Amino acid sequence: MNLIRLLLLALAIWLFTLVIKRYLALARRKRGETPRIGAMVRCAVCGLHVPEAEALKRHDQYFCSTEHRDQASV
Repeated sequence: MNLIRLLLLALAIWLFTLVIKRYLALARRKRGETPRIGAMVRCAVCGLHVPEAEALKRHDQYFCSTEHRDQASV
């Protein structure tokens, strides 16, 4: 009988910690700790929209990859 009580207590503690972890994760998301993408720009070759921070720029044009940047210069 004592073993069953011990197992039930362990299960209750585990469930409590699980609920607390989920609550804290939800609170973090609500505080706005999500990454921001920023402005989107269009690739001059294929038209794909990519974040400006990840785009490759040559003169006044943006490109999604080095292949497209090199292709536009040819």
